[in-house]
Amino acid sequence: MAKYKILLYYKFVEIKDPSTFREEQFAFCKKHNINGRILISKEGINGTCSGLGEDIDKYMADIEARQEFIDIEWKISYSDEQVFPKLRVVVREEIVTFKTDIDISKAAKYIEPKELSKLYDKNEEFVIIDGRNEYEARIGKFKNALIPNINNFREFPEWFAKNRDKFKDKKVITYCTGGIRCEKLSAYLVEQGLEDVHQLHGGIFKYGEEAGGKDFEGLMYVFDNRIVVPVNSVNPEIISECFHCDKKVARFINCCNAECNKQFICCEDCNAEFEGGCSADCQLKSRFK
Repeated sequence: MAKYKILLYYKFVEIKDPSTFREEQFAFCKKHNINGRILISKEGINGTCSGLGEDIDKYMADIEARQEFIDIEWKISYSDEQVFPKLRVVVREEIVTFKTDIDISKAAKYIEPKELSKLYDKNEEFVIIDGRNEYEARIGKFKNALIPNINNFREFPEWFAKNRDKFKDKKVITYCTGGIRCEKLSAYLVEQGLEDVHQLHGGIFKYGEEAGGKDFEGLMYVFDNRIVVPVNSVNPEIISECFHCDKKVARFINCCNAECNKQFICCEDCNAEFEGGCSADCQLKSRFK
């Protein structure tokens, strides 16, 4: 069995002293060799971290021992190696940045993974919208999903204002990686007057675990050294294409030119030909530095 456990988790709950909680979290993770990114604010916690199995178990127990986190949901995956190079524990204004005041109590009701799978099986009419950034959807998305052309979650309100007709009188389902962005996204859509809004419980991650990932096309983008992970164990396929040659491949790299640093999809042959560059110009700039 894999040595390392990887956690994905969040909870919206009042934290009265985020700075003190941040220090406690940092000290605990340092002591137990846990790396990752943990965001803390007055509105709650949002984390993804990894460590040896026994150390992650201790971390989970420590969190659950706090009354406000007793019912927190963990999404757990496994790896043979540490997937985060370092530890970052940060206090922020929001645990998922939306830059628009949202009443989180208006978040839409959950639709469970198997319920969504049944909607696909029955060919029912609904709009399913990706709550992630466009580059995440490039590597994998739900069948027939509406993909906003945004590079940051806080850009969604502007995109919605231009595209709200797509949602008129429709059943709307939102999804993201683990669920946190949909808490705010679905609340925003409800506040905008949409009447039939649902959010996928546990996001893509839980859909893969509980529904086998059927009707999810491609792979799931993750914010650690793995970059992409499989979701669909029923009818898997690769939908992403090499930036240079259009070959079907699920492989992200960063441009070799540090001034560019663009993350793009690239097959191994083109990676070798362009020496890791997204263009011939970046290839030359990197070569002569």
